[in-house]
Amino acid sequence: MSNGSNKTAEQSLPQKEREEQIKLAAYHLWEAKGKQQGADKEDWAEAEDSLNKKIED
Repeated sequence: MSNGSNKTAEQSLPQKEREEQIKLAAYHLWEAKGKQQGADKEDWAEAEDSLNKKIED
């Protein structure tokens, strides 16, 4: 559900704060997956998608 705003998810948070939130979420995903090496890009993308969905709702 959108709040009617024309802002995109990327515009609604300051870049530094957005990156920190993604970094933290990606870290938690990595931990939850058993700290497996080599999936950092996938974890980052999943965390970024999750944040974007939260912001858009």
